[in-house]
Amino acid sequence: MDEIIGVDVSRAFKGFLSGTEYYSKEITRSVLEAGNDKYKFRLYSNKPIGNTFGKLSSKIESRIIPFPRFWTQLRLSFEIVTHKPSVLFVPAHTIPLICPTKTVVTVHDLGFMHYPELYRPIERFMHKYIMSYAIKKATKIVAISQATKDDILKFYPKIDASKIRIVYQGLNHKRFRPVKPTDDLKYRKQYGKYILFVGRIEERKNIARMIEAFALLKKERGVDHKLVLAGRPRYGYNRFMEIIDKLPSNIQKDIILPGYISDNDLPILLREADIFLYPSLFEGFGLPILEAYASGVPVVTSNVTSMPEVAGKAALIVNPYKTLEIASALSQIIHKPKLRDDLIYAGKKRALKFNWEITGQQTLEIILDALKKK
Repeated sequence: MDEIIGVDVSRAFKGFLSGTEYYSKEITRSVLEAGNDKYKFRLYSNKPIGNTFGKLSSKIESRIIPFPRFWTQLRLSFEIVTHKPSVLFVPAHTIPLICPTKTVVTVHDLGFMHYPELYRPIERFMHKYIMSYAIKKATKIVAISQATKDDILKFYPKIDASKIRIVYQGLNHKRFRPVKPTDDLKYRKQYGKYILFVGRIEERKNIARMIEAFALLKKERGVDHKLVLAGRPRYGYNRFMEIIDKLPSNIQKDIILPGYISDNDLPILLREADIFLYPSLFEGFGLPILEAYASGVPVVTSNVTSMPEVAGKAALIVNPYKTLEIASALSQIIHKPKLRDDLIYAGKKRALKFNWEITGQQTLEIILDALKKK
């Protein structure tokens, strides 16, 4: 009987794709491609898969198992027990409550340990329980950065470090590309020149200091940019709006919050930006940095957690707690054309080091290693 690699693909079908959901979608596709008809896969989902992962070969079985609540903990547990795969790959660290098989889990970040105040008590409890169970239960762990691996070892010191492997996220070079002369420039027509942030509008992303840095920047001559903060409102949103309301009206009107940007529009919004601003306080990886690089957009990002690791030397790296430093970095890019050109060139070069094909191959190797483990 052939070995069966089970994959929990449920996160790829959430209504709004954030970092973890986007990863689940891309890593599944790339692992299936790396398998290249050599291995049998079984994909578990609570929603129809359609053509999300391309045309499925005869060696790929999809198990659509709807369930109203606690799908992973209850329904997927039952499925794993009654139709046990040889190994289960979970791209989002939530392992079924009952899981009598070898498992490979991806750990994205432990932000809830660093910023517990951003979570309600029940959310903190669930995050801690789910992560602790996943790390102890997993046969192998994929950490998406050295920073994430370091956090796992810091908060779970009894874990065997040898079962953790770092595999960087990939980059879809077909989706993210620089502006072409034939492009319609949809967002530039709408906003003019703009500085862009993409992500959840929440405290952890350092939104307040972005707004304050932009207010400082607008005091300079020759700065006619807008600030576009694109993403879903989350913890801290009301406070950000209060900060904006206290600014002079001429600055207020240049701060735009368009909400969640669709998967189709995101690459367009990104490549038409003048600067990508990402001074987050905490990231497990920071994929938008690479997406901006591939789009030919200069980047300002943070000197904490995984961001310097991902950005390399192709961005302006700032202390995210120093508003003046953020504003100064933006000013330099706007007023120094050579610096801007150098950053764009370095970013494109850096982006080429990351692709989903490599990520898929490395992840499949870890899954196969787990399969062989006694």
